[in-house]
Amino acid sequence: MTIAVDRGVKPPPEKPEAEASLLGAMLMDGTIYNEVARGRLAPADLSREQHRIVLGAIARVADRSEHVGFATVQAELAARDELDAVGGPQFLVGLMQSVPTVAHAASYAAIVERTALLRRLIGVANEIARLALTRDEASAAVADAQELLFAVSETTLHRDIVSLEVALHRYAEQIDQRGDQRIGIKSGLDSVDKRTGGLQPSDLILIAGRPGLGKTSFALNIVEHAAIVERKTCAFFSMEMSEMQVVQRLVSMLAEIDGNRMRRGRLSTQEFVAISAASSQLQQAPIYVEESNRLTVTDILAKSRRLQAERGLDLVVIDYLQLIEGVEQDESRVLEVARISRALKAIARELEVPVVALSQLSRQIEQRGTEPMLSDLRESGALEADADLVMFLWQKDRKDREEGVVRLKLAKHRNGPTGDFDLHFQSELTRFRDLGETREGA
Repeated sequence: MTIAVDRGVKPPPEKPEAEASLLGAMLMDGTIYNEVARGRLAPADLSREQHRIVLGAIARVADRSEHVGFATVQAELAARDELDAVGGPQFLVGLMQSVPTVAHAASYAAIVERTALLRRLIGVANEIARLALTRDEASAAVADAQELLFAVSETTLHRDIVSLEVALHRYAEQIDQRGDQRIGIKSGLDSVDKRTGGLQPSDLILIAGRPGLGKTSFALNIVEHAAIVERKTCAFFSMEMSEMQVVQRLVSMLAEIDGNRMRRGRLSTQEFVAISAASSQLQQAPIYVEESNRLTVTDILAKSRRLQAERGLDLVVIDYLQLIEGVEQDESRVLEVARISRALKAIARELEVPVVALSQLSRQIEQRGTEPMLSDLRESGALEADADLVMFLWQKDRKDREEGVVRLKLAKHRNGPTGDFDLHFQSELTRFRDLGETREGA
């Protein structure tokens, strides 16, 4: 069998001229490295070994808070016995002579960054091809391939240090773009929305509680309000319930019919009419459900990206965080959850949508008999650190249980005050109702 060879294959994307101009501009103007390259470009991002050596020397000089220039970089290269390797002082002179204008340094940096990202992508593609050729288990190969792609996408989230002047300019632009729509996606609970401003883009929101307190129902309340009232596109990743169970809960909530009675099928004509009306509403709602008992963060990212590209995406809900599978089989669960937590925050930032993740609380809260604390988040302190909002659902005593009162404690609010709220939970209808704020937060 003869295999056709494509002789028109392009070489890896490289822009050595832009690299040379960028390095030369740095040697001519000592402030350029800090302005356009520090924290953004590393020696490995350049395509030529000589360029990589020079950028490494520039970085070391800058890290010592010394002035970056021809003399200091030449001395640094000489001290490391690297000057001859790049071609001597005349090579540095050549870099400066290659600069059309230092005013375009930011453009050179953008070109270098873009080609470096494309080369990394090609490297990942080659590694994916190797996985496909060497792995016997297809699902494992797909999982590893998704992880490699996720690692590339994470690099695009890096933000360089900026001056307050630049940050204020970006903030003003953001406010102008939002206009009057400064509140995020509403939860449907007025007292909570007034305190939080809604669920904001790029935020990671944790809803935590012990089993049986309605975490999934609370999340579905948010999805129902976002999709039906605000017409927001929602993705619901369920690792505990089938899509039929999700649908049944949503119908029960909208029709206000006991879910147990719906399952038994003993319904009146009036109830059938209410179910039909609720089903009609849900058919028009932009809600997408993914049911799977095995999902990784790369699965969630890949499916969310596709939905965002095809339909648009405004909200991601995950039920629940501790059921997400890790990548490293031999990793401790605490480290695994920390990695998952960071990845979910990265997904929120990349897609620029709120990501709501349900989470279990440790049994310590039952042993203490008091309201939950951030330290009760199960399996990882990273959850506390990565989350922008942390909401606890809990009940104080038997009276709460008898009256169907569930307390919502806004324990962390990165960009605003915390607070405590009372909710009425009708578990048979999967419905939470707002009873108001009970205590002012800090």
